[in-house]
Amino acid sequence: MFSSDFGFEIINVDDLSLQEEKFLPSELLAYARDENESSFVRDIEGHLTLVYQLLDTQGHVDDVRHVPRVIPVTLFLKEDGLFVLANHKNIILVKKALNRVEKVDSPKHLLLSLVTAFSKQYFDVLDTISEERDKLINDLRKRPNKSNLARLANLQSGTVHLMMGTKQNFEMLTDLQNIEQDKENTRNEKMQLQDAIIEARQLSNMCSLNSQVFQELSSSYNNVLSNNLNDNVTTLTIISIGISIIAMVTSFYGMNVKLPFDSVDAVWVLIILITTIITIMLSIVMYIYVHKEDNHPKHK
Repeated sequence: MFSSDFGFEIINVDDLSLQEEKFLPSELLAYARDENESSFVRDIEGHLTLVYQLLDTQGHVDDVRHVPRVIPVTLFLKEDGLFVLANHKNIILVKKALNRVEKVDSPKHLLLSLVTAFSKQYFDVLDTISEERDKLINDLRKRPNKSNLARLANLQSGTVHLMMGTKQNFEMLTDLQNIEQDKENTRNEKMQLQDAIIEARQLSNMCSLNSQVFQELSSSYNNVLSNNLNDNVTTLTIISIGISIIAMVTSFYGMNVKLPFDSVDAVWVLIILITTIITIMLSIVMYIYVHKEDNHPKHK
């Protein structure tokens, strides 16, 4: 945990009274209370304000029902201190990241150190996603069942959330770098900003790569499922044709039509037997014909 000679406070906007809200800009409070706010950096009443996407690490990525998500947090920088505007959902995440921050020499240095700590929270989850991805690929090769496909959909959805969050963070830090390039910052502040940008860029690239892998996997197994469905429909069609042949032949003996052997009581057993044999033979021929191209692919 860091120690400093300047002001620092984590404000839970969900617990603010009306009197306390008067000491904060209304625009700042609006950003802090918007759970869908995008990452950005701008000036509010002469003070640097930024919104950063925190990773919600309070769930379990390997749980099929859990989808990794991002939560925005607002940071308000003043000359004499830093204010972090959090809520009930992300205040624990902010405090956890704060434990990663060590020695800082200015409010801006603390802001950049916090942003870097926020980014590092992504890596453990991304490592878990990569491990789960490799395990899932092996499981899908063995058996592409409903459970494995649900895991694939879960990881794909979670990766999309992470990719959007990390991309927003990287773009925000790039904008911050453009804003700060003409200002006189300390050596530690410059180095910390560079570290934050490197971390954000690496995270964005990792999430993009994972997203592409999951997209390709999803596309491949959608094709596999589509082919399996076509095979099942074809098989059911062949069975239906076979059953209709038996029904068609036996239906003649329910009509008032003179047919061979209709006076023999046990002839229906022979008719069913012969018809069944013919039906099975026709079904085999149809099955072989339908799957002929699959067994003998064309060579270019």
